[in-house]
Amino acid sequence: MSSEKDSKILYEAFSYYDRTGMQEFLEKKASEGWRLVRKVFAGEWEFEPMEPKKLHYAVAYLPQFSNEDEFLVSENKKEYLEMCSATGWQYVCVHKNMVFFLNEEENPLPLETDPEEELDVIHKAVVKRNRIGIIIVMAMLLLTIAGIFLFKTLSGIYLLTIGSAVLLAESIDFYKYLRWRKKALAAASLGKFSRTDMPDKLISCLSLAIVLVFYAVTVVWLIISKNWDAIAKMTLFSLILSLNSYFDKLKEKTDSIRKKRLLTFALILICLVLILLYSFISVYFIEGC
Repeated sequence: MSSEKDSKILYEAFSYYDRTGMQEFLEKKASEGWRLVRKVFAGEWEFEPMEPKKLHYAVAYLPQFSNEDEFLVSENKKEYLEMCSATGWQYVCVHKNMVFFLNEEENPLPLETDPEEELDVIHKAVVKRNRIGIIIVMAMLLLTIAGIFLFKTLSGIYLLTIGSAVLLAESIDFYKYLRWRKKALAAASLGKFSRTDMPDKLISCLSLAIVLVFYAVTVVWLIISKNWDAIAKMTLFSLILSLNSYFDKLKEKTDSIRKKRLLTFALILICLVLILLYSFISVYFIEGC
Protein backbone atom coordinates (compact mmCIF):
# COMPACT_ATOMS: atom_id res chain seq x y z
CA MET A 1 0.00 0.00 0.00
CA SER A 2 1.50 3.33 -0.99
CA SER A 3 1.89 6.13 1.51
CA GLU A 4 -0.11 9.34 1.32
CA LYS A 5 3.10 11.07 0.20
CA ASP A 6 3.32 8.77 -2.85
CA SER A 7 -0.24 9.46 -3.93
CA LYS A 8 -1.18 12.42 -6.08
CA ILE A 9 -4.29 14.43 -6.84
CA LEU A 10 -5.36 14.96 -10.44
CA TYR A 11 -8.06 17.34 -11.64
CA GLU A 12 -10.50 16.28 -14.32
CA ALA A 13 -14.16 17.33 -14.31
CA PHE A 14 -16.99 15.28 -15.81
CA SER A 15 -20.74 15.60 -15.93
CA TYR A 16 -22.33 13.56 -13.16
CA TYR A 17 -23.78 11.02 -15.62
CA ASP A 18 -20.68 10.76 -17.85
CA ARG A 19 -19.64 7.22 -16.91
CA THR A 20 -17.87 6.75 -20.27
CA GLY A 21 -15.62 9.76 -19.76
CA MET A 22 -14.76 8.77 -16.18
CA GLN A 23 -14.04 5.14 -17.09
CA GLU A 24 -11.76 6.02 -19.99
CA PHE A 25 -9.93 8.63 -17.89
CA LEU A 26 -9.25 6.07 -15.13
CA GLU A 27 -8.16 3.41 -17.63
CA LYS A 28 -5.75 5.85 -19.28
CA LYS A 29 -4.21 6.67 -15.89
CA ALA A 30 -3.82 2.93 -15.18
CA SER A 31 -1.85 2.53 -18.41
CA GLU A 32 0.39 5.38 -17.20
CA GLY A 33 1.00 3.69 -13.83
CA TRP A 34 -1.65 5.25 -11.59
CA ARG A 35 -4.40 3.39 -9.75
CA LEU A 36 -7.51 5.12 -8.40
CA VAL A 37 -7.66 5.42 -4.60
CA ARG A 38 -10.73 7.61 -4.25
CA LYS A 39 -12.72 10.37 -5.88
CA VAL A 40 -11.92 13.21 -3.52
CA PHE A 41 -14.17 16.14 -4.33
CA ALA A 42 -15.90 17.43 -7.48
CA GLY A 43 -13.21 17.19 -10.19
CA GLU A 44 -10.45 15.87 -7.91
CA TRP A 45 -9.18 12.27 -8.09
CA GLU A 46 -6.59 10.66 -5.83
CA PHE A 47 -4.24 8.07 -7.36
CA GLU A 48 -1.45 5.83 -6.05
CA PRO A 49 1.51 4.60 -8.13
CA MET A 50 1.55 1.07 -9.57
CA GLU A 51 3.12 -0.84 -12.44
CA PRO A 52 1.53 0.38 -15.70
CA LYS A 53 -1.09 -2.13 -16.79
CA LYS A 54 -4.39 -2.40 -18.60
CA LEU A 55 -7.31 -2.11 -16.18
CA HIS A 56 -11.01 -1.82 -16.84
CA TYR A 57 -13.12 0.53 -14.72
CA ALA A 58 -16.88 0.75 -14.26
CA VAL A 59 -19.16 3.24 -12.53
CA ALA A 60 -22.37 2.08 -10.85
CA TYR A 61 -25.10 4.52 -9.81
CA LEU A 62 -27.10 3.75 -6.66
CA PRO A 63 -29.88 6.37 -6.42
CA GLN A 64 -31.30 4.79 -3.26
CA PHE A 65 -28.38 6.33 -1.34
CA SER A 66 -27.79 10.06 -0.86
CA ASN A 67 -24.15 9.92 0.23
CA GLU A 68 -21.16 7.67 0.96
CA ASP A 69 -22.07 7.04 4.60
CA GLU A 70 -25.49 5.63 3.70
CA PHE A 71 -23.88 3.14 1.32
CA LEU A 72 -21.05 2.16 3.68
CA VAL A 73 -23.42 1.31 6.57
CA SER A 74 -26.04 -0.33 4.34
CA GLU A 75 -27.02 -3.90 5.26
CA ASN A 76 -27.02 -4.84 1.56
CA LYS A 77 -23.52 -3.49 0.86
CA LYS A 78 -21.66 -6.77 1.49
CA GLU A 79 -24.07 -8.80 -0.65
CA TYR A 80 -23.91 -6.25 -3.50
CA LEU A 81 -20.09 -6.10 -3.51
CA GLU A 82 -19.81 -9.91 -3.38
CA MET A 83 -22.14 -10.16 -6.38
CA CYS A 84 -19.94 -7.72 -8.33
CA SER A 85 -16.77 -9.50 -7.18
CA ALA A 86 -18.12 -12.81 -8.54
CA THR A 87 -17.82 -11.37 -12.07
CA GLY A 88 -14.35 -9.94 -11.44
CA TRP A 89 -15.31 -6.38 -10.48
CA GLN A 90 -13.33 -5.22 -7.43
CA TYR A 91 -14.68 -2.40 -5.27
CA VAL A 92 -12.44 0.70 -5.31
CA CYS A 93 -14.35 3.57 -3.68
CA VAL A 94 -17.67 5.33 -3.37
CA HIS A 95 -18.41 9.01 -3.99
CA LYS A 96 -21.88 10.35 -3.14
CA ASN A 97 -23.97 7.57 -4.73
CA MET A 98 -21.50 6.54 -7.43
CA VAL A 99 -19.51 3.34 -6.79
CA PHE A 100 -16.27 2.72 -8.69
CA PHE A 101 -15.02 -0.75 -9.61
CA LEU A 102 -11.98 -2.10 -11.46
CA ASN A 103 -11.40 -5.38 -13.30
CA GLU A 104 -8.03 -6.84 -14.25
CA GLU A 105 -9.37 -9.40 -16.73
CA GLU A 106 -8.58 -8.85 -20.40
CA ASN A 107 -12.20 -9.14 -21.58
CA PRO A 108 -14.39 -8.79 -18.48
CA LEU A 109 -18.10 -9.34 -18.36
CA PRO A 110 -19.88 -5.94 -18.28
CA LEU A 111 -20.95 -4.74 -14.85
CA GLU A 112 -24.30 -3.67 -16.32
CA THR A 113 -26.02 -6.09 -18.69
CA ASP A 114 -29.33 -4.35 -19.42
CA PRO A 115 -29.09 -0.91 -21.12
CA GLU A 116 -32.70 0.04 -20.35
CA GLU A 117 -32.32 -0.86 -16.68
CA GLU A 118 -29.03 1.08 -16.50
CA LEU A 119 -30.67 4.15 -18.07
CA ASP A 120 -33.48 3.98 -15.52
CA VAL A 121 -30.97 3.89 -12.63
CA ILE A 122 -28.89 6.77 -14.06
CA HIS A 123 -32.03 8.84 -14.60
CA LYS A 124 -33.19 8.35 -10.99
CA ALA A 125 -29.73 9.34 -9.73
CA VAL A 126 -29.50 12.43 -11.96
CA VAL A 127 -33.02 13.62 -11.12
CA LYS A 128 -32.38 13.15 -7.39
CA ARG A 129 -29.10 15.07 -7.58
CA ASN A 130 -30.59 17.94 -9.61
CA ARG A 131 -33.74 18.11 -7.48
CA ILE A 132 -31.73 18.64 -4.29
CA GLY A 133 -29.47 21.24 -5.95
CA ILE A 134 -32.32 23.18 -7.50
CA ILE A 135 -34.29 23.21 -4.21
CA ILE A 136 -31.28 24.69 -2.40
CA VAL A 137 -30.69 27.35 -5.06
CA MET A 138 -34.40 28.24 -5.27
CA ALA A 139 -34.60 28.58 -1.48
CA MET A 140 -31.59 30.91 -1.57
CA LEU A 141 -33.20 33.00 -4.33
CA LEU A 142 -36.55 33.26 -2.53
CA LEU A 143 -34.91 34.27 0.75
CA THR A 144 -32.84 36.88 -1.07
CA ILE A 145 -35.88 38.34 -2.87
CA ALA A 146 -37.82 38.40 0.41
CA GLY A 147 -34.92 40.20 2.12
CA ILE A 148 -34.73 42.81 -0.64
CA PHE A 149 -38.45 43.64 -0.42
CA LEU A 150 -38.82 43.38 3.36
CA PHE A 151 -35.73 45.35 4.34
CA LYS A 152 -35.77 47.76 1.35
CA THR A 153 -32.10 47.15 0.62
CA LEU A 154 -30.14 45.99 -2.40
CA SER A 155 -27.24 44.66 -0.32
CA GLY A 156 -28.31 41.09 -1.11
CA ILE A 157 -28.58 41.62 -4.86
CA TYR A 158 -25.30 39.80 -5.48
CA LEU A 159 -26.79 36.62 -3.99
CA LEU A 160 -29.73 36.95 -6.36
CA THR A 161 -27.37 37.40 -9.30
CA ILE A 162 -25.06 34.49 -8.44
CA GLY A 163 -27.99 32.23 -7.54
CA SER A 164 -29.67 32.98 -10.87
CA ALA A 165 -26.44 32.20 -12.72
CA VAL A 166 -25.96 28.90 -10.89
CA LEU A 167 -29.58 27.93 -11.51
CA LEU A 168 -29.26 28.73 -15.21
CA ALA A 169 -25.98 26.79 -15.49
CA GLU A 170 -27.51 23.76 -13.75
CA SER A 171 -30.50 23.94 -16.08
CA ILE A 172 -28.22 23.97 -19.12
CA ASP A 173 -26.31 20.94 -17.82
CA PHE A 174 -29.59 19.09 -17.20
CA TYR A 175 -30.73 19.95 -20.73
CA LYS A 176 -27.47 18.43 -22.02
CA TYR A 177 -28.28 15.26 -20.07
CA LEU A 178 -31.81 15.11 -21.50
CA ARG A 179 -30.39 15.38 -25.04
CA TRP A 180 -28.12 12.41 -24.37
CA ARG A 181 -30.92 10.44 -22.68
CA LYS A 182 -33.19 10.78 -25.72
CA LYS A 183 -30.55 9.19 -27.98
CA ALA A 184 -29.63 6.60 -25.34
CA LEU A 185 -33.26 5.44 -24.99
CA ALA A 186 -33.47 4.87 -28.75
CA ALA A 187 -30.26 2.81 -28.64
CA ALA A 188 -31.39 0.89 -25.53
CA SER A 189 -34.59 -0.21 -27.29
CA LEU A 190 -32.24 -2.03 -29.70
CA GLY A 191 -30.25 -3.52 -26.82
CA LYS A 192 -27.29 -1.16 -27.22
CA PHE A 193 -25.39 0.84 -24.58
CA SER A 194 -24.63 4.50 -25.33
CA ARG A 195 -21.50 6.51 -24.69
CA THR A 196 -22.15 9.40 -22.33
CA ASP A 197 -19.42 11.82 -23.40
CA MET A 198 -21.45 13.73 -25.98
CA PRO A 199 -19.44 16.52 -27.68
CA ASP A 200 -21.29 19.34 -25.96
CA LYS A 201 -18.21 21.39 -25.09
CA LEU A 202 -20.01 24.54 -26.23
CA ILE A 203 -22.83 24.01 -23.71
CA SER A 204 -20.36 23.26 -20.89
CA CYS A 205 -18.31 26.38 -21.72
CA LEU A 206 -21.51 28.43 -21.91
CA SER A 207 -22.54 27.26 -18.41
CA LEU A 208 -19.19 28.30 -16.93
CA ALA A 209 -19.15 31.59 -18.84
CA ILE A 210 -22.62 32.51 -17.56
CA VAL A 211 -21.58 32.06 -13.92
CA LEU A 212 -18.31 34.00 -14.38
CA VAL A 213 -19.95 36.88 -16.29
CA PHE A 214 -22.77 37.23 -13.74
CA TYR A 215 -20.25 37.19 -10.91
CA ALA A 216 -17.92 39.74 -12.57
CA VAL A 217 -20.79 42.11 -13.43
CA THR A 218 -22.04 41.97 -9.83
CA VAL A 219 -18.58 42.75 -8.40
CA VAL A 220 -18.03 45.69 -10.78
CA TRP A 221 -21.53 47.07 -10.12
CA LEU A 222 -21.03 46.94 -6.34
CA ILE A 223 -17.63 48.65 -6.55
CA ILE A 224 -18.93 51.42 -8.83
CA SER A 225 -21.94 52.01 -6.57
CA LYS A 226 -19.64 51.96 -3.50
CA ASN A 227 -21.96 49.54 -1.75
CA TRP A 228 -19.39 48.53 0.88
CA ASP A 229 -21.93 46.63 2.96
CA ALA A 230 -22.80 44.39 0.01
CA ILE A 231 -19.11 43.92 -0.80
CA ALA A 232 -18.46 42.86 2.81
CA LYS A 233 -21.37 40.41 2.67
CA MET A 234 -20.17 39.06 -0.66
CA THR A 235 -16.69 38.49 0.79
CA LEU A 236 -18.20 36.74 3.82
CA PHE A 237 -20.40 34.56 1.61
CA SER A 238 -17.44 33.60 -0.61
CA LEU A 239 -15.33 32.73 2.45
CA ILE A 240 -18.05 30.51 3.87
CA LEU A 241 -18.47 28.71 0.53
CA SER A 242 -14.70 28.18 0.28
CA LEU A 243 -14.52 26.89 3.86
CA ASN A 244 -17.44 24.55 3.22
CA SER A 245 -15.66 23.10 0.16
CA TYR A 246 -12.40 22.73 2.11
CA PHE A 247 -14.07 20.95 5.02
CA ASP A 248 -15.95 18.70 2.58
CA LYS A 249 -12.57 17.62 1.21
CA LEU A 250 -11.29 16.90 4.72
CA LYS A 251 -14.38 14.82 5.49
CA GLU A 252 -13.90 12.88 2.24
CA LYS A 253 -10.45 11.79 3.48
CA THR A 254 -11.64 10.20 6.71
CA ASP A 255 -13.87 7.19 7.31
CA SER A 256 -14.43 8.08 10.98
CA ILE A 257 -17.97 9.29 11.69
CA ARG A 258 -16.66 10.98 14.87
CA LYS A 259 -14.05 12.99 12.95
CA LYS A 260 -16.66 14.00 10.36
CA ARG A 261 -18.91 15.33 13.14
CA LEU A 262 -15.99 17.22 14.70
CA LEU A 263 -15.17 18.78 11.34
CA THR A 264 -18.81 19.82 10.88
CA PHE A 265 -18.80 21.39 14.37
CA ALA A 266 -15.51 23.20 13.59
CA LEU A 267 -16.96 24.57 10.34
CA ILE A 268 -20.05 25.90 12.13
CA LEU A 269 -17.87 27.49 14.83
CA ILE A 270 -15.59 29.21 12.26
CA CYS A 271 -18.62 30.48 10.32
CA LEU A 272 -20.10 31.96 13.51
CA VAL A 273 -16.80 33.72 14.25
CA LEU A 274 -16.76 35.14 10.69
CA ILE A 275 -20.34 36.37 11.04
CA LEU A 276 -19.50 38.06 14.35
CA LEU A 277 -16.42 39.63 12.73
CA TYR A 278 -18.56 40.91 9.85
CA SER A 279 -21.05 42.38 12.37
CA PHE A 280 -18.23 44.18 14.17
CA ILE A 281 -16.81 45.58 10.92
CA SER A 282 -20.28 46.58 9.73
CA VAL A 283 -21.13 48.49 12.93
CA TYR A 284 -17.82 50.22 13.54
CA PHE A 285 -16.49 50.83 10.03
CA ILE A 286 -19.03 50.42 7.20
CA GLU A 287 -21.85 52.41 8.82
CA GLY A 288 -19.44 55.28 9.35
CA CYS A 289 -18.55 55.47 5.65
